[in-house]
Amino acid sequence: MKHIIISVFALWFVEGHNQLLDPADWEFSSVTAKVGEEQEITLSVILDDSWYIYSNDQDPDLGPKPTEVIFEAHPSYKLLDGLKTLKVKEKYDDIWMGNVRYIDESGGGFVQKIRVLKENAVIRGTIVYSVCSMVTGQCVFPEEDFEIKVISQ
Repeated sequence: MKHIIISVFALWFVEGHNQLLDPADWEFSSVTAKVGEEQEITLSVILDDSWYIYSNDQDPDLGPKPTEVIFEAHPSYKLLDGLKTLKVKEKYDDIWMGNVRYIDESGGGFVQKIRVLKENAVIRGTIVYSVCSMVTGQCVFPEEDFEIKVISQ
């Protein structure tokens, strides 16, 4: 019984600690556009020193889970082209035995082109990602909701 209590406490502590760890901050800025115009929206990530996230164009067969940006469908805008990564780096990773694509503490993010279909569009979604330490190898798996307003001219 003692081992069960210790195991439950250890699991609770580790899970609680992971929830408190927040090495990534996201920035989302409003954009200005007329109906019918194309515009780029940017999802910028600021990472603590020695932390990184995997790119969205990471090879899913390699192992690490790529960052996924899920846009809520809405009739006020249309997604154009694919999501592009800003300031992506690439290196060989011994653990995954292949090249991984990532964004580190020097900054970066993602850009998505849209077409504005209605005035005062609001773009909402969720970013699902892994953020990992270059020092300890620890990873946490947060989700970040976002909202970007398109201000009509």
